[in-house]
Amino acid sequence: MKKPTAFLAALALSGCTLTAPFSSIPYTNAEGGFDINITVDLKGERKEISPLIYGVNQYTTALKDVKTTAVRQGGNRMTGYNWETNASNAGSDWKHSSDTNISSSTTPADAVKTLSETAAKYGVDYKMTTLQMAGYVSADIDGTVTEAETAPSKRWNKVEFTKGTPFADEPDLTDGVVYMDEYVNYIIKKFGDSQSPTGIQGYSLDNEPVLWNDTHPRIHPEPVTIEELSKKSIELAKVVKKLDPKAEVFGPALYGYTAFDHLDDDDEHTEWETVKAENNYHWYLDSYLDDMKKASDEAGTRLLDVLDIHYYSESARGSVEDRVQSVRTLYEEGFSENSWIGQWCMENVPILPTIQKSIDTYYPGTKLAISEYNFKGGDDTSGTIAQAEALGCYADNGVYLATLWGGEPFILSGINLYTNYDGKGGCFGDTLIPASSEDVSKSSTYAAVNAKDDSKVTVMVTNKNLTESENAVIDLKNAAKDYKAAAVYAVYGDKEDIRLLDIVKDVKDNKVNVELPALSAAMVVVSDDATAFDGLTKTEDIKVETKTETFDDIKSMLNKNGYVEVPISDAKHISKIIINGKVTSSAGSGWATAGCAVCINAKDKDGKDFWTYKDYSLPLGDKSSATVKFDGTLTKTTGEGDDKVSEDIEAYIADGKVELQKWWDASEKGEAEGDDTIDVEYTSIQVVYEYTDGDAPATSTTTTAKTTTTTTTTVTTTASTETSSTTAKPENVVYGDANVDGNVSVADAVLIMQSIANPDKYGSKGSDKLHITAQGQINADCSNVGDGVTNNDALAIQKFKLNLISELPEKK
Repeated sequence: MKKPTAFLAALALSGCTLTAPFSSIPYTNAEGGFDINITVDLKGERKEISPLIYGVNQYTTALKDVKTTAVRQGGNRMTGYNWETNASNAGSDWKHSSDTNISSSTTPADAVKTLSETAAKYGVDYKMTTLQMAGYVSADIDGTVTEAETAPSKRWNKVEFTKGTPFADEPDLTDGVVYMDEYVNYIIKKFGDSQSPTGIQGYSLDNEPVLWNDTHPRIHPEPVTIEELSKKSIELAKVVKKLDPKAEVFGPALYGYTAFDHLDDDDEHTEWETVKAENNYHWYLDSYLDDMKKASDEAGTRLLDVLDIHYYSESARGSVEDRVQSVRTLYEEGFSENSWIGQWCMENVPILPTIQKSIDTYYPGTKLAISEYNFKGGDDTSGTIAQAEALGCYADNGVYLATLWGGEPFILSGINLYTNYDGKGGCFGDTLIPASSEDVSKSSTYAAVNAKDDSKVTVMVTNKNLTESENAVIDLKNAAKDYKAAAVYAVYGDKEDIRLLDIVKDVKDNKVNVELPALSAAMVVVSDDATAFDGLTKTEDIKVETKTETFDDIKSMLNKNGYVEVPISDAKHISKIIINGKVTSSAGSGWATAGCAVCINAKDKDGKDFWTYKDYSLPLGDKSSATVKFDGTLTKTTGEGDDKVSEDIEAYIADGKVELQKWWDASEKGEAEGDDTIDVEYTSIQVVYEYTDGDAPATSTTTTAKTTTTTTTTVTTTASTETSSTTAKPENVVYGDANVDGNVSVADAVLIMQSIANPDKYGSKGSDKLHITAQGQINADCSNVGDGVTNNDALAIQKFKLNLISELPEKK
């Protein structure tokens, strides 16, 4: 059965929560006490782990926050990137705006220059950039491109893969064309080839081509076809291989499961059915691999080095319980996740072995990359657990490169557990050895050693129990030596920090006993040296005291310029500023955002003054909040234009205060009508300071502050739901059309589920510009009419689109 392309594409982009209407969760939650029995076989089959699975995406992750091994320059912006001028287009992500978002420099290929320099600064050796393949790139930086200006028009420059004439030292900005071979040649001349430390090692054949007509309809308004994608991929790959034969080509960067299965073929097209029948393919990936293999044989060189996919877990969008099980869809035979994949697509689960079978069948030797993925949970340890299990899964299934899309703290901690668990470069071994737990629904585990060195064994283990701590018993079987000590580094509780949870000095019979907190992920480092962890102190034994100064008389804090001035009593110990306020729209917009900044007069470690800021945003609402963190570094910017340089340096707030400013705003009515004022009324501000062992909290000299000192902080959040029982005259109702676009599609089902799962953002008064409207709620009530908007309405729309019911509303 064909899956509705628009539905699955919308899910991949929307971040909606999939709970009901899907039914049972096919696993047992860990409840009550038990031993997590883990077996590690030191004589079992060993697998080399690709070091590139610990990668991130440049535009979503600050490299200073994570110890990473690869960085990808990709995303929607890169499809319309003009390397000659650095202009790019946001597509449907932001008003179809052509602007300087990627770079304001006039130096060609400045995006690659920034990538190369940033990677070098943080010691990242492998760099991948994206080549443009959709057909056109931004010709200017003049803002929104209207539908009437869809390419070809003066707002766009045409993309040609080969120039056909000698390359220029500097590109011609007047010919209306950008050449990909000239781009690759320029990169090689300026930064070196793929074998150079500063060069580019991998080239991606554009980004998510199946979604071009959705994300970039001004560039590529029609859905991409199988023939078009293969033809363009082959031609562009030849360009790269001719100029830099050892560079690796990645493609086709498909957005998710539906694209793997049938590309962009929907009920209105038959291309996939024809291609599938003629070649006896299992799913679309077979077709792409086969086309690239045949073209490579004809060209006499490999044109595709790495099959590249994106994977945004569907079940991970739901509850914490779903998230900590979600990775299993990638590797476990018979596991059925709580989403439409578990309901409809089990023929391709587990997904990674199915992809590997396609590679082995149609283009053996091709590597596998997951250049965008995210299992969510960035605000709690469920995200750490899913991330840690994903990396182990990638290692076990031979993934060559994986780059996280996102920079949420708990998820990054999942990477750092593998690459920097002790803050000093301690990392998971480079060779995987067999490890298993009795019940992966309760605990997942992976283990490794370094090649030809078993003196240290690293074991990643999770406790998926949401409420209870559990005892893990790690049995190192078939060991050729005695292991004597272990250190347990873990992420747990309400902090994303990796903490030294325990030091075990009495390892006996090669069994390590570890008490794991509820909902935690740990890296257990086992050594044959009894003194290996001498001198370390468990985190719980390091006294950390916090002091919070709360300001609620905000009007008294206004300075002569009308800005809120926040006292900073101890600049060297500041941890964060929590800003709370009320954000309103004068025009009554359904969504709005205030872009703000904490403005700072700073000093670097040499005592030199400079000005800087930390930005934050506040969404529309009475209880809007933002947290601005401080880590002992601030961003210092020098120079202008092409000489502009920004770097993070050791620095501190210099003059005992910071200033809160609002710099920009955006809103529903502001975009549509251009007349809206977004106001921020601050209600309270909290400045939090942290002190460790021996540091005495500074005494506040502020008379406007209410000061409290705490040693622990607990934050509890609750979810709310929103339903509607609004009725309307039958003639006003288009049953199922929740987004009021005149059509009933599975996108309406997505909006219904979003409005229920996240009413603050997608409900009738939600902050998102695409939130459900009052009329949308009326239309959405299409199952058991009169009971309001429920998940049954979303299910009814899906049934309708799959022809399981003949009409809406659904008759009960």
